[in-house]
Amino acid sequence: MIEVSCLNLSFKDQVLLKDVKLELEDGKALAIMGKSGSGKSLFLKSMIRLFDKRYLLHAEKLYLDDQDVLNLKEKELNVLRSKASLLFQDVYGSFYPLVDIGNYFNIVLKTHTSLSTKEIKEKAFFYFECLGLKNHDLLWHSFIYQLSGGMARRVQIALALLSGAQYLLCDEITSSLDKANEEKIIAILKDLKSQFKNLIFITHDIHLAKELCDEVAIMEDKTLLYQMPVKDFLSNPQGAFAKELFSFFENENAFRS
Repeated sequence: MIEVSCLNLSFKDQVLLKDVKLELEDGKALAIMGKSGSGKSLFLKSMIRLFDKRYLLHAEKLYLDDQDVLNLKEKELNVLRSKASLLFQDVYGSFYPLVDIGNYFNIVLKTHTSLSTKEIKEKAFFYFECLGLKNHDLLWHSFIYQLSGGMARRVQIALALLSGAQYLLCDEITSSLDKANEEKIIAILKDLKSQFKNLIFITHDIHLAKELCDEVAIMEDKTLLYQMPVKDFLSNPQGAFAKELFSFFENENAFRS
């Protein structure tokens, strides 16, 4: 279960997040929606304390995987970050551009797991196959920038699975994909959903929320306004932003049909 109450984040004198509250039971998936600059990405980073010392993060409660995130030491925090994998919006920027995929997997997984080089490659190829990726050996020796957006995203998911992630924190993971690849990623995550304790998606895609999520949370002006079941959100979106988003979704569907 994820429990957050009265979470605040600041940088120098600038308030970045204020009084954020969220609860998510095990087995549930959540879509976080809001305008650009509302604090969505900062909130995901806060959940695993992905900030340097210039940022001030405090909360009445910040629990992930039954751990008090704010009181974890650095080594404990690194273990948590392998359990709670943050998939950045910029998939290419999240890999080292001068290291091929195989070497990058070895660097990351030998830090976070006890897998041998042989085991890493065998398990990676298994997940590549599960995720619909072909030509595994060629892929293993490729650089991330040589892959399409859909392929790169699936490699990123494979790395999270190999790391033993129990939580996926996903920042706009379908935003740069064409419709076919977006549908592939949604289908893959739907199949994998039962393997994770929680999935959290930052998204503007109501289709993704409808297909993958149990609850929706709306962020505005650096705080979380409300959280509700996705079925209630779809039948009665609350607030100006949610209504605008829903109207755009309906118009887009009408155009496609």
